[in-house]
Amino acid sequence: MMTTRIKVIIVVLLVLGLIKIVSLIKKGALELKYALTWLLLSIGLALIVLVPGLLTGISNLLGIYDATNMVFFAGIIFLIIIIFGLTMSISRNSDRVRQLAQSMALQDYENRNK
Repeated sequence: MMTTRIKVIIVVLLVLGLIKIVSLIKKGALELKYALTWLLLSIGLALIVLVPGLLTGISNLLGIYDATNMVFFAGIIFLIIIIFGLTMSISRNSDRVRQLAQSMALQDYENRNK
């Protein structure tokens, strides 16, 4: 069970994180599609901190023996989702770079043969 002090510290850190994410979105340093993951994570963590027994209830629902194991399980699932999303982004960007390089090579070839 978390003490009230640690709950307040966690909520303050989550709010500061949310403020930072929103400011990065406003500056254009972070795209909204990537920020949504972190916004949802922050909201989920805030719910777990503010609603006593929520983590235990979820772990019992999923058949996980201990709430601590549920935290590790959720963390691993979160990391897998992040890695999958980054892999898709890299793949998409790799295709774009290849197409751009081919287009530039064709334009360079056409300019030399004029």
